[in-house]
Amino acid sequence: MGVVSLGGWVRYLVEWGCGATLSHEDPALAARRAVMDATSRVCHLNFEALGGVDMERDLLIEVVVGVPYPERVRAEDIEDLIPYNCGKRVRVVKGGLVGKGVYSGGRFVEVVIAVSFITIYVRAKR
Repeated sequence: MGVVSLGGWVRYLVEWGCGATLSHEDPALAARRAVMDATSRVCHLNFEALGGVDMERDLLIEVVVGVPYPERVRAEDIEDLIPYNCGKRVRVVKGGLVGKGVYSGGRFVEVVIAVSFITIYVRAKR
């Protein structure tokens, strides 16, 4: 099994999540829920075991969120959900799904579904 390196960074962990709004028709809320779903399953016990990793300097977290209407999602709001003081990269792209929800006010309310993919990189030791 090979190590995937990206310009001095090594992929350490990946996780994905899903989030939806059933009645709010809010892609930003669905995106936040997708990222929170993914981060809720990531458990870092001891970066020190990796050889003295300094989180600010040696850790990079990349988040990609696929959501309908990506123009209505602020990457800065997604970045604020990352619970570590480290390097952060967030991209919001067109994706996810829209479906028919409950019938209300003479129309079907949109169910907005977002997906997220999180990659944690650790700086490669020289």
